[in-house]
Amino acid sequence: MDGSTANDDGNLLKVGPVSGVVYAAMLGATIAGQLVGIAVDAAIGSHGIWIPAACSVFLEAIVGARMGAARAGRSLTTSESARVSVAYSVALAAVSVPLVVWFAAAGRGGAAALAQGRALGALIWLTALALGTAARWGLMVAFRPRRP
Repeated sequence: MDGSTANDDGNLLKVGPVSGVVYAAMLGATIAGQLVGIAVDAAIGSHGIWIPAACSVFLEAIVGARMGAARAGRSLTTSESARVSVAYSVALAAVSVPLVVWFAAAGRGGAAALAQGRALGALIWLTALALGTAARWGLMVAFRPRRP
């Protein structure tokens, strides 16, 4: 016995194949990616959401693949990377719902516009979420550590 406990390895909160620490690191990468993307976007003058979103997904994938491997003690498999990407997207969407509802309600027409529905907007965001999840998964597989 070396005096270690099950909690010493950071797996107290395990979500899917990795500990919650990996998802927390991915959230940090999300914020860093958005800031980098905003800087790039401002420099080129497009003022859109897609460059910050792409930078965010890119950094999330690198951190998820590398930190997931460090916590698991091996590279994540393709299916584990998929589960991490999906779980992260679901969590990100879940914490974003109140913000999205607020923006919709606070926009022109307020609650009436929200009640009328924004089917096209919802479809675009769901599509972007699905594409981001798939892209993050592919990038996680591409950036996972390789054995020497």
